[in-house]
Amino acid sequence: MLASTTQDPALAAATTAAEIDALTAGATFGAALRATPEFTALLGTGKALDADPIARAAIHAYNEKREDLRVEAAMNLMTQEQTDELGRLLEAMHEVPSVIAYVAATAAFGALCRETSTVISGLIGIDFAANSRSGGCCGG
Repeated sequence: MLASTTQDPALAAATTAAEIDALTAGATFGAALRATPEFTALLGTGKALDADPIARAAIHAYNEKREDLRVEAAMNLMTQEQTDELGRLLEAMHEVPSVIAYVAATAAFGALCRETSTVISGLIGIDFAANSRSGGCCGG
């Protein structure tokens, strides 16, 4: 926090008040975001995905094959057969209903976050996502 870094009591008090306002606004924003249908759907589809043994098996098969072929892929040495096999596993994974729902929910929540970032950027006058990069949904 900034308040503890200043020797000026008036500046420290103003800084503390601004920090409290920012934290309060952040908490309110977080609660509003958690209450959206997009976030609720993301949580629900994530739980359904975790509970679906068919989805878990399809994801595991794809990830295992992708990891097995990581070096070949990085060096652009994958054979057509390997590429086709990986593609079949990816397609099979994306045909599982719980995966389809989770992917759609993730896309919807990501779109909401990007839209929210645009609104925040307009309000504060700087690119919020670019200044908040930590790999989250807003920064792309």
